[in-house]
Amino acid sequence: MIEERAQVVAIKGNKLVLQAQTQSACGSCSARQGCGTSLLSKVIGRKFTRFQVENNVDAAVGDTVIVGIAEDALLKGSLVMYVVPLLGMLVFALLSDFLLVESAQPRDLLTALSAIMGLVLGSVISRWYFQRRASVQLFSPVILRKITEHGKLPVL
Repeated sequence: MIEERAQVVAIKGNKLVLQAQTQSACGSCSARQGCGTSLLSKVIGRKFTRFQVENNVDAAVGDTVIVGIAEDALLKGSLVMYVVPLLGMLVFALLSDFLLVESAQPRDLLTALSAIMGLVLGSVISRWYFQRRASVQLFSPVILRKITEHGKLPVL
């Protein structure tokens, strides 16, 4: 289980709206002094991600919780999100290159346009996959535990 700390910012029915700070690996990298990504992250500042989860720990606004997602779900989700659109792009480009006549004038342009169409179709397929009911449950984070309550010290 991959865990992350998040804070409850709102409650909508039986769901919590959580806010987690987007983590950057720049702090532990030895090249951070001369890296453009490190400089860019300093300029942009902190980013926060908001998402909803079931309230199974009776958390209130201001509480800090630990949320988790299964490693295999993260790996499978990453594959679907990145590989399917790329495969769509490659298949469409190769098919158009194979089917177009050698002497076609805008052959390269048509191949590039079909590659873009394959990328878009692959993205649509990935989005459809994640919106299915079974996928929503598989890829949804869950609250593992509440670590602090708003205005109270944690009990050790």
